[in-house]
Amino acid sequence: MPSPVEELFAPPPAIAEHPAVRAAARLADDVLAPHAAAADDPARGVDPGHVARLVDAGLLSVKIPRDEGGHGADDRIDAETVELTSGACGATWFVTTQHRTPQGMSRGRLTGLPDEAVIIGLAAERHRAGLATAKTLAGIAVAHLRRPGTPAVRAEPAPGGGWRFTGHADWCTGWGMTDQVMIGATAPDDRYVFVLLPAVDQPGLRAGAAIPLAVMAGTRTVALELDALQIAGDDVLFDVDGPTWRWHDLARTANTTPASLGLLRRVLVELERVGVRRDRPEAVELAGQLAELAAKRRSEAYALLTEVPLGARTAERTALRGEITELAVRSANALIAARSGSAMLLASPEQRWAREASFHLIQAQTAAIRVAQLDAFGAAASSGRPIEGIDTPA
Repeated sequence: MPSPVEELFAPPPAIAEHPAVRAAARLADDVLAPHAAAADDPARGVDPGHVARLVDAGLLSVKIPRDEGGHGADDRIDAETVELTSGACGATWFVTTQHRTPQGMSRGRLTGLPDEAVIIGLAAERHRAGLATAKTLAGIAVAHLRRPGTPAVRAEPAPGGGWRFTGHADWCTGWGMTDQVMIGATAPDDRYVFVLLPAVDQPGLRAGAAIPLAVMAGTRTVALELDALQIAGDDVLFDVDGPTWRWHDLARTANTTPASLGLLRRVLVELERVGVRRDRPEAVELAGQLAELAAKRRSEAYALLTEVPLGARTAERTALRGEITELAVRSANALIAARSGSAMLLASPEQRWAREASFHLIQAQTAAIRVAQLDAFGAAASSGRPIEGIDTPA
């Protein structure tokens, strides 16, 4: 029977009984969670076979129409599957979530953008079917586009057509597990060019060694060096006006990610279990208080995600994302306190969950998100200022 905290996060039957959600719950419990410690370890890492099982279950194609090999489900069903997989194994979720961007872009899905701002390339048509089912698995190297100042990766028109990419992309996750990599570059006329290429070293493209990350170190995250990389015209996935892309990216990243909520949900369930198992009623009480607040914020986040057009109420979305990521950090550390010294053992998941909570602070972080997070930490730290759902001592 579900515990009180589990009940707060339990989806309605229409969501819980969806085939994609049932598959995600089964794989999360039976496959991902038992391997999560190994997936976090760079010596072992994410198991490509586990990624393949997610692909086979259609969990990278939840919103893809059924006639194209997906589940044809809505945003809320998709969010539930992400919560379950990210709560079970953050590293496996992080490798697979890279695929969503090229999959969506291959279908021309940049919600809210005017048609004249976007040029869909030939690679979109060529790879659309494989990306839709994730039989062609893709990674991305685009985070550098958010960096102000001199572009990190430049696209120059090549003689005779196509492009030449030069620069350094700091982050590319899943190298060696993905079939293709989507790389974004800044063109001279303030446009962004996105290409889809085989994810292997080739003339003009070289991957560095795996970056020694503090968390999710088994995700095979590398930096890419681009030295006059020749891009054929039919490898272009997307070409978009710079200001329009920046607007879209800020609007999209303002949303709370279901993955953050999945980790928060998992941590609070475990906080309650530790309290019951070790007869620590204060932990059970705190778990209930934090879970009530988390469930409320989760409902607000999903209402914005599924019912409000992208670009509307962005300040509200941003503040909410800041509150939820702060709450995940606070909850993960509360679990460490409740578990005590054994939480520091590498065999215990509590220290890994605390590191994952820190990761959710910086994943797709913009300046606006950073301000919202710091505001949320400040509110939580203010003496004499009550935090909703938690009584402040007299």
